[in-house]
Amino acid sequence: MKFTLLTLSTLATTIAAFTPTSSSFVKTTPVAHRAASSSSTSLDMKYKVAVVGGGPSGACAAEIFAQEKGIDTVLFERKMDNAKPCGGAIPLCMIGEFDIPESTVDRKVRRMKLISPTNVEVDIGDTLQPNEYIGMCRREIMDKFLRDRAISYGAEAVQGLVTSIDVPADHRSNENSRYTLHYQEYAEGTSAGVPKTMDVDLIVGADGANSRVAKAMDAGEYNFAIAFQERIKISEEKMKFYEEMAEMYVGDDVSPDFYGWVFPKYDHVGVGTGTVVNRPAIKQYQKAIRDRAGEKIAGGKIIKVEAHPIPEHYRPRRVNGRMALVGDAAGYVTKCSGEGIYFAAKSGRMAAEAIVKLMEGGKRLPTQ
Repeated sequence: MKFTLLTLSTLATTIAAFTPTSSSFVKTTPVAHRAASSSSTSLDMKYKVAVVGGGPSGACAAEIFAQEKGIDTVLFERKMDNAKPCGGAIPLCMIGEFDIPESTVDRKVRRMKLISPTNVEVDIGDTLQPNEYIGMCRREIMDKFLRDRAISYGAEAVQGLVTSIDVPADHRSNENSRYTLHYQEYAEGTSAGVPKTMDVDLIVGADGANSRVAKAMDAGEYNFAIAFQERIKISEEKMKFYEEMAEMYVGDDVSPDFYGWVFPKYDHVGVGTGTVVNRPAIKQYQKAIRDRAGEKIAGGKIIKVEAHPIPEHYRPRRVNGRMALVGDAAGYVTKCSGEGIYFAAKSGRMAAEAIVKLMEGGKRLPTQ
């Protein structure tokens, strides 16, 4: 399976960051839970974990934390109906590993074509077995499912945008120090946020390439690509061609350093491209991918235009004190394909599992 093989390279780094051989959380010294006030009982002694970002990495982290009785889990997401610009391809292994219902998968791609600059087509899906496929999903559907599952386990969802974080100077050594999140909370149907603050004991930054958590923890920068995608609704007759088919186009016309794609969705196709080296020309490359797809999408109606940064490599620092980065915020994306949904979910889950193990279900707090 093409995407599955491509994504193996970053899995090793994800595992290394959050397993007992790591130099991150796992080598820190757990400290006993701070004493509760005289009016509290042992049942009140909980640590509060903030997961900033409600995509696959944040939702999968929150799901793990929420199942622990000694941990209060708060999941921040600016837009609960957010449709992140994304090709939406997920490897088959993710379906089973994360118990994702097939109803969240729009299309099961069993054929994939790589198309050269001279439009020579090569079938790169030949290795797929009859029961194998590459799942194509809409992020608004996938992300909502994962968030709702975390909420069902007890995570508190806050529709809010974290704008800054106060980091105490002694956060790496003092178990009584707490982080203060400053955020705008949005009520349903309103565009103006209400400024609020929240004190928490631990933060997982799952807030994407423009991570506020990464900035607060001085995680360093990384190069990024700009991905641009148009969702194009084409006729039912034309959609039949893409029923189990995805296309990847290469050539300087569609991107000097990435590729263009036509990926099938529920009732439309996602047509897009990306680049690192010439981001200002992204719309020029987008026009080229439409032209290359030609008659196959001719007459289609653009129903949504999306753009988003995609990390090119890991951030220099992904753990600092009681703050950790996962998913795009950390840079867990396959460089050659831009695929990151699986690694987002995987890194979020693995980080949370490692932290919970150190916390002994909420009895201790890891520090650096």
